[in-house]
Amino acid sequence: MLLEGASTIAVDAKGRIAIPARYRDDLEQVCEGKLHITRHFREDCLLLFPENEWVTFRTMVAAWPNSAAWQKRRILGNAMPVELDTASRILLSPDLREEVQMGREAKIIGNGSHFEIWDLALFKAKDAASMQQPDPEFLDNLSF
Repeated sequence: MLLEGASTIAVDAKGRIAIPARYRDDLEQVCEGKLHITRHFREDCLLLFPENEWVTFRTMVAAWPNSAAWQKRRILGNAMPVELDTASRILLSPDLREEVQMGREAKIIGNGSHFEIWDLALFKAKDAASMQQPDPEFLDNLSF
């Protein structure tokens, strides 16, 4: 399952978000709606993994050396299982919402094996700032 695309979504008063419809059937088939959510180790966003992808990622993170102890703590220490409810929503815990400054609007972005979930205003600001930075060198030879 390759997760791609982006959607702007609402965060309700209880901290729930609805997973966009285009992903729901695949998530039910691939992981029976069982997901894992955690904090990104560097960015102010959340990472949401289908259960099978989480197991692979968690194993990789657990093997990181002691020099990455804080990054490992941010990921594994904030990880928690979540399940799609009958309305295809998941709950973002108050602690995780606070960690990433999550407001009432969010951006969910498919990023291959997982989703990133950003506060919408923060995402827009970071995206605009990235447009002012030079592209990484490896993109110099990219053509379409």
